[in-house]
Amino acid sequence: MRIYVLYRRKLFLTFLFLLVIGIVLTTTQHFLTVPSLVRTPGTYYMANTQENIVALTFDDGPDPIDTPEVLNILKEKDVHATFFILGDAGQLYTDLLKRIAKDGHEIGNHGFNHDYQQIHLVEEINKTDNIVFSATGSHTLYYRPPGGLVSQTQLATIKQHGHIVALWSVDSKDWMNPGVKPIQNNVLKNVFPGSIILMHDGGYQRTQTVKSLGPIIDELKARGYRFATLSELRALDSETK
Repeated sequence: MRIYVLYRRKLFLTFLFLLVIGIVLTTTQHFLTVPSLVRTPGTYYMANTQENIVALTFDDGPDPIDTPEVLNILKEKDVHATFFILGDAGQLYTDLLKRIAKDGHEIGNHGFNHDYQQIHLVEEINKTDNIVFSATGSHTLYYRPPGGLVSQTQLATIKQHGHIVALWSVDSKDWMNPGVKPIQNNVLKNVFPGSIILMHDGGYQRTQTVKSLGPIIDELKARGYRFATLSELRALDSETK
């Protein structure tokens, strides 16, 4: 009888352990897995163009260490990009918002504090937009939901409040910190005319992003590509003219 009880207890503990592992893996996958090509209907994720032109976009900044490094590289390479900033970071580093705008880049809206559920969606968008406007004198036109997650109801609400939901078509996967070479390969092997490239200048340490950025730009230029902000890209899009 004692052996039977111990056996049942062991089975129960094994089941409980596997259940916990399953929950952890499911939760981790939900929050960390970002699709390489996001094609949510009603969003802007690529330009319909035959021209060799792409848009570099950077999420989760501004960051006091990595954003200046990214800006330095872009200035050196004479490339303009779009920065999707978080309001809580933007209000701390308004000098970086001013520099982003002064350097000729576009500023997009990434919400206030990277809330995946976006419970206070409109409030977060407006709050971040006000921070950008106070620092630069310009409002944000594009909104990128955290993780690229957006429902059709949220999409309608965002459009109603005057923002275009901008996602991406090429994911560098730098958010995984996979190494400099993998980041470069993720971009260079998947890029095509009209691509919107997802990268990050904040959120976590982005040393790998910084090291990969220059070579990515150089290789794309060697292939005949030029770079644009999202608004410049959309201006060339045959479907938005």
